[in-house]
Order: sequence, then C-alpha cells, then structure tokens
Amino acid sequence: MPTDSTIDPKTTAQRPAATRAYRGASASAREAERRQRLLDTALTLFANQGYARTPIEQLCAEAKVTARHFYQLFGSREGLLKSLYGQLMADLKAALLSALSATQAELNEQLPLAVRALVEHYLNDTRRARVGVLEVVGVSADMERLRRAAIHDMANLIALYMAQLAAQGDLPARNYHLTSIAIVGGINELMADWLTASEPPSVAVLTLEISDFLTALVHGSHHLPQREIAL
Repeated sequence: MPTDSTIDPKTTAQRPAATRAYRGASASAREAERRQRLLDTALTLFANQGYARTPIEQLCAEAKVTARHFYQLFGSREGLLKSLYGQLMADLKAALLSALSATQAELNEQLPLAVRALVEHYLNDTRRARVGVLEVVGVSADMERLRRAAIHDMANLIALYMAQLAAQGDLPARNYHLTSIAIVGGINELMADWLTASEPPSVAVLTLEISDFLTALVHGSHHLPQREIAL
C-alpha cells in the first residue's frame, strides 16, 4: 500500500521560490496553477482508485508536477486530501447558499430546494461524493476532526433554518442542534449507500427520498414539546 513516504522528502528540500515571470506567468500564478492541477488530479484518482491506493508518484506524474513542488504545496498526501476536502465542502456550502438565495419560496418550502442543490452538486459529479463521503473516512485522527467539523458546519445551517421556522411559529421553540446533526448524518449515509450499491436508484429517486426524510424530521417536530436541550 502506498504511503506518504513513498518519495523521500529529504530529496525535495525547499528552495527559494522564484519571483520572476516565466512565459508571461508570475511565480505565484504558476504555483497556484500547480496547486489546482494537483487538487484536480487528486479528485479523479482518489475517487476512481481510492486514496489509500494512490501513490504520490502517480499524483505528480498525472498532474505534471515535480515531487519538490508537491511537498512545498501540501507537505504530504494527507495534506493534499485535507485541502481537497476543504475545497469540496466550501463548494458544497456555496451551492446550497446560492440555491437558497436565488429562490423567492416561502421559508417552509426552501428545504426541498436545498436538498436538490446538495444532491445535484454531489451526484452530478460523483467524484465529489466519493471523496467527500467515502474516501475521507478512516484516514487519520486529524482527518476525522476535519470531517466532524464539516458535519457540524452543515448542521449549523440546518439548525439556523429550523430556528427561523420556530421564530415564525412553524415549529416548537427548542434547541435543534442534535436533530440537525442527525439530519446531516442521515444524508451522508444515504449518499454512501447510493455510491456503494450494485443497483442504485436514480438520482431523482434519491433526491425525493432525502427530501421526504428531511421533511418528516423537520415538520414532525410539530409534535415535540417546547424545551431546551442542554448541550
């Protein structure tokens, strides 16, 4: 199994960065381009063959980046995965917020729109889902902390939505933090099952199932008592 030590970082000692332009591109622009090539390559390779089975040599070769530049940019293969995961989560959050800001729907009708945006963003390019849902699991304690932070970030958005519904009288006034984490976990597991199923349902069916699941959880809260949950 390939590891981050496949290439000896001692042979890739950092050198002073060049500042002059090369073929019309500044040093910082070339560095940004190399970084994005590695992220794009990692998205494809980690999704198609798995993070654990992707050596640094292959990443560098397919991204056309030297090992020295790789270590300067990311430090390790896990460092690359962390950066890629951060980019995926930022893009997902932006897609959700964009979908919500573009609609004039009533607050209690916005949940299906958010679900559709999430599913379409992830599953229209399944590489995103494979990395964001499957490949980041079990990598390391640091990676797990990042994954948990991302779950809580998405849960905070849902909790804010539910608090707004409560403020206008559509839900009981209570703390929806734990409910929101359960919602994110449920979506994650449905995605994981879809990605690993031998005969998965269509994206349309999955979207509807997730939407129904969230609607049942959110609007089922009408039957809950008004209380605060000590956290």
